[in-house]
Amino acid sequence: MKKIFQLISSVQLGGAEIIAFCLSEHSDQILSQPAEISVIELYRSKNSYADQKRKELAQKTVPVITLHNGSKRVSLLISPIKLCLLILKEKPSIIHSHTDLPDFVLAVALKMLSLFSVKKPEVIRTIHSTQLWRTHHTFGRISESAYQDEPVAAVSSYAMTAYEQLRKKYNLPISQNRQIIYNGCKFPSQNPHSFHIDTQKINIAFCGRFEDYKGMDTLLEIIPEISLLYPGDFLFHLIGDGTYKKQLQQLALQQDNVILYEPVPNVSTMFHAFDFLFMPSHFEGLTLISIEASFAGVPVIASFAPGLDETLPENWPLKFHLDRKDELLAIFRNIKDQLYNLKKIREMAFDFVSKKFSMNEMIQSYHQLYTEIL
Repeated sequence: MKKIFQLISSVQLGGAEIIAFCLSEHSDQILSQPAEISVIELYRSKNSYADQKRKELAQKTVPVITLHNGSKRVSLLISPIKLCLLILKEKPSIIHSHTDLPDFVLAVALKMLSLFSVKKPEVIRTIHSTQLWRTHHTFGRISESAYQDEPVAAVSSYAMTAYEQLRKKYNLPISQNRQIIYNGCKFPSQNPHSFHIDTQKINIAFCGRFEDYKGMDTLLEIIPEISLLYPGDFLFHLIGDGTYKKQLQQLALQQDNVILYEPVPNVSTMFHAFDFLFMPSHFEGLTLISIEASFAGVPVIASFAPGLDETLPENWPLKFHLDRKDELLAIFRNIKDQLYNLKKIREMAFDFVSKKFSMNEMIQSYHQLYTEIL
């Protein structure tokens, strides 16, 4: 039986990881022949979401292999060796790499295999981000130098442009075998939740990693200002984990309209609890959260950000520019004054994502890609 590795940073709540899980769980539709798909994580996330997701994958007979049990930074040193040994042992036919850190670890492992003249597996890369190696340029050069004409799938036109620009920056050939495969999204069911909803207030959710590119600067600035302008009108639910967790914990202590939650498995099935989703991102690859919210009938307050922009209709009334705080404040004022036709807005978003982000179309696209390689 052929073996396929889905290589991710870690079992966590992110668009890249969700797509890797989805491809693993739909192996019967992705593959034309019997094969085992395993999820390989560089380092181990230790939170309730990761624990529950591992159990879900185990129940669906999807093995999860952890290359390093320590920190993310150390994993970049240890994981290439571990991955190299795993490839020698398991002999996978395909390694499907998702995002920059897995790309780097795989690149180093492939270079090590070349030193010993070992046959290398086929490689597929999915580009999930519109900002590639924006700080660690040397790591990016090392990573990209290992790849030539492997199949490349980008989750958005912005992500494809980012890949092409990165290759040009390093004077490397751009893969001739590349295509855009939009992330597919299932219509979320409505599951029970444990969020502390206040029906007398407008409940706004932020869901994702607490990292700078997700707009933590905007979040930390705008919430206190909204609290002063409209005391008692808005309640912010912040769901996730990451570098800015301590700052957000401090914000929750200072503001009585902020509630912090750990990452929640299958959170899209609980979006129905909220009135709006707030996404002040600087950039995205192609964010599933926005698409899932539109399927769930929850309007998204979104920045004009690459990768996020493509998930909403062009004339979406809840978009704002990050450098125009007045636009964002106007959106909150209009929400408070009930100036939006929410029924029309929900229908507009639902129709848009239904046509553009079909789960079946994504699976068929990857099915064709895998079939050609195998």
